[in-house]
Amino acid sequence: MNAFSPLGMVMHSDIDISEFWCWNEECPNYGKKGQGNIFLKERKGPNQRPLLMCKTCRHCFSETHGTPFFGLKTPIDEVARALSLLPEKGSIRAVARYTGHKPDTIIDWIRLTGSHAKEVNDYFLQEMDLDKVQVDEIWAYIKKRKKTSSQARKT
Repeated sequence: MNAFSPLGMVMHSDIDISEFWCWNEECPNYGKKGQGNIFLKERKGPNQRPLLMCKTCRHCFSETHGTPFFGLKTPIDEVARALSLLPEKGSIRAVARYTGHKPDTIIDWIRLTGSHAKEVNDYFLQEMDLDKVQVDEIWAYIKKRKKTSSQARKT
């Protein structure tokens, strides 16, 4: 997928820009996906993470804003792979040995993702006034949707 910068340069992107929204609460497009206002401004850092910009308010934000990966220097795939090994390997030290990261780093990633998961769960329970069974149904639906969408991509 290509994106155009405001300078008219074509920038290559492997992300779906339509899935992002402006994070500036004062922007008229705040929280609205698919408005055509988000574009890839540039790539930054050692992992060349996309820096996105809103055409409406000119607010810039990272591709990982609002995720447990925000601010991490390690590639997202590497963090996700390490965390997915935890149930299989059974211990933080085993995951650290297998991935080559320090145990403290693995613990930091666990804390970050756990905190993010708690925030999402609390949002469903408090802000949307759902009970625990309804939240469990949402997560079951999300898991099922991920499986069917990944199977559809393979065909």
